[in-house]
Amino acid sequence: MTSRLYRVIRKVQETSNTLSIYLAGADGAPLQPFNGGQFLEFEIPGVGPRAYLLSAFSTKPGSYRIIVKHRATDDDADGSGATFWRRSAAQGDLVRAIGPAGSFVLPARPDCPVVLITAGAGEASLAAIAEQLAVCAARRQVWLLHRTVNSSTFALKNKLGSLRADLPNAKWSIWYTDPRPADRKGKEYDHQGEIDFSQLVDPLPRQESEFYVCGPDAFVAFILVKLQRLDVAPARIHAQGTGSEESGPAEFEAAEPRLPPLEPRKVSFVRSGVTAIWKPADGSLLEFAERLGLAAAYSCRTGMCGTCAQRIVSGSTVPTGEIVATPHPGFQLLCSSLPGSDLEIDL
Repeated sequence: MTSRLYRVIRKVQETSNTLSIYLAGADGAPLQPFNGGQFLEFEIPGVGPRAYLLSAFSTKPGSYRIIVKHRATDDDADGSGATFWRRSAAQGDLVRAIGPAGSFVLPARPDCPVVLITAGAGEASLAAIAEQLAVCAARRQVWLLHRTVNSSTFALKNKLGSLRADLPNAKWSIWYTDPRPADRKGKEYDHQGEIDFSQLVDPLPRQESEFYVCGPDAFVAFILVKLQRLDVAPARIHAQGTGSEESGPAEFEAAEPRLPPLEPRKVSFVRSGVTAIWKPADGSLLEFAERLGLAAAYSCRTGMCGTCAQRIVSGSTVPTGEIVATPHPGFQLLCSSLPGSDLEIDL
């Protein structure tokens, strides 16, 4: 397989431990089509070959996107591939890679149910395969199971949420091993702890399905044991490891703001003339405003774009996680804020 030069066209810090890298062909020629679950293998200066899963699918890709998991703290100058992407690679730089490659792809039989089980960096394959299904086989029976620490480490949560309506026969289950106070069971996640098949509302179709497992090596080994105990035929199990777990829950917690105890608060939307009591189950201030029927501007809903910023007339807010956009003084991003006291918002 021949290598090709790619140009970094965009870098996006998705969460405190996840970076998205967007790439285009350096020669301007069209990119090679690929299947969800495939990867690019880069030759990283001073590090060597490193493979990264493609995390967005298109039948005619205009760019490739990979996601890079790294330590949530700044003490990661260790000569790793993640450090290269985070600290060295800049927009406009050239990188060399081979691919797309890999056999971790959907089976050709369109009537075959698929069970996709992922964790950590495996969310890239989850997103790309789900997107491919939505484009090419929207009515296929599929089980999509994912495990992560909490919402601060689930970089592609919103993208996967937007795909749910496009996959009417899909069954989704999300596990958080260490939910934050703002993470709501039944909304952001379904179960707490490690993936447990007995917690599923609908049992897995063990006899006729193809099983795909992608994530950190220890996670893959853990799931393979579970599937063997369910008597799933080895020929129907496909696995792809992503290396060791980059970080543990303690590192993610240290990088995220620690939320104070969440209490009901009175929130007044001044221009709209609406006042209501916010409760922790109401989620972000943007979600709360929408629930009250208010027209609040937004775009990314992840603290990246700044579209949802509104002026705080009085009171204080608490960030739900890392906010990339910088609002003007006196403004806060409603998508990434909770009330820290009674509030008046100029909306």
